[in-house]
Amino acid sequence: MARKAKTAKKAPARKKTATRKTAAKKTAAKKAAPAAKAVKVSATAGKTVTASALLQSVADHLGIKKSEAKVFVEGYTDVVKAYVLKGAKVKIGDIGMVMIRARKARMGRNPQTGEPVKIKASKKLAFRQSAVMKAAVMGGR
Repeated sequence: MARKAKTAKKAPARKKTATRKTAAKKTAAKKAAPAAKAVKVSATAGKTVTASALLQSVADHLGIKKSEAKVFVEGYTDVVKAYVLKGAKVKIGDIGMVMIRARKARMGRNPQTGEPVKIKASKKLAFRQSAVMKAAVMGGR
């Protein structure tokens, strides 16, 4: 009688050092990531930046055409708007969070007559700055 050959192969044992090396490589890759390109802006404090100037700054920063930057920025704002209108809170990087807040009905006063006035419940668009942005604005106080 002939012996049957085994079809199932034994899985090779894993080396623990290989796993550690892979994790070490991933950590090193994260640390060695290229630094973000500095953003150059020419705005002065207190002045409003127009949409056109903002688009030009984005185009210059990314090295793309202004029309491509417009498509990107408008697409991004449309998506953010859609999420916010659905009731979601949208976190925008290290800047902050955009959301809709519900305001309860309350009693107020007419400033001219002093007469009490009912103020209806409403919703408002709200923005909450992130801790990173707050620290940057405060200047490390």
